[in-house]
Amino acid sequence: MVRRSGAPYDREGYMPTQMVRNPVNPDQLSLLQQVFDQACAEHQIDKASPDAEALALILVNSLQKGSDDKQKLAALAEALAKSR
Repeated sequence: MVRRSGAPYDREGYMPTQMVRNPVNPDQLSLLQQVFDQACAEHQIDKASPDAEALALILVNSLQKGSDDKQKLAALAEALAKSR
């Protein structure tokens, strides 16, 4: 195993486990993919672009904080896509 240094690694070169948020289960991943794909298609966002990366990160973060309603995530994606 390769040890690394610097943030976010500890003194022994391992990433602290508290850095890991709530993992996404397969159903949640499917939900995120649907919302992400729809937003990218509707707003002509290249899935390899920085805008798409930011959208994906915000959607995952929102889901991990408890927002797992498809309509709410879609509304968030819509607002983010329009604001770019």
